[in-house]
Amino acid sequence: MRRLLSPIPAIALLLSLCGASARAEPVTYTIVSKISRVAFSLEHQGFIQLFGTLRLAPGSFTFDADDWSKSAIAVTMPIKSLDMGDATWNNQIRGDGEWAKLFRTRAITFHSTRLEHGEGNSGLLYGELELAGVKRPVVLQLKFNKIGKNEVDDFPSVGFSATTTLKRSEFGLDAYSDLVGDAITVQIQVEAAQGRDGDAKHPTTALGVKH
Repeated sequence: MRRLLSPIPAIALLLSLCGASARAEPVTYTIVSKISRVAFSLEHQGFIQLFGTLRLAPGSFTFDADDWSKSAIAVTMPIKSLDMGDATWNNQIRGDGEWAKLFRTRAITFHSTRLEHGEGNSGLLYGELELAGVKRPVVLQLKFNKIGKNEVDDFPSVGFSATTTLKRSEFGLDAYSDLVGDAITVQIQVEAAQGRDGDAKHPTTALGVKH
């Protein structure tokens, strides 16, 4: 006759698992700087949307998949990485006095103040953005894409997308307001891993920029 297992060990196991879950802590992830990007666009005389990108400086953040409110992020986007996709244009805007306020700063920075989990894999990321030396609060629509093993390097990894819209005039960037739109649409893609950033030492300077 089969011997029935006592329910006591099973209950103890269940309680221990619940206790382990309750003790879960935020995990530190290292940004994969080679592929993580901030993309932005703004209107050019009503004809087209101009597109550019910024690189994220090497860094890390904490994320708790069970309790988003325990998460925090602070990132830096070097101004030297601002890339409009053309070497001549990249140097032209850096030599234009109308944009001097932007290029006098070394970086654009963002640090979170809180993260709210919404429905499903969406949420709101609140924080403070410093652009061209001006600090203002911003809110980003956040999408939690995936958490799991990266099939390339086997590191446990996580991926996020985020969007927001800024008005450049609110940061004192009103150059060529008759030609270039005020609204800047921002799209962010961040992949990060529980491991080192093998590309952290690689240069982030935009195409054709020497300084």
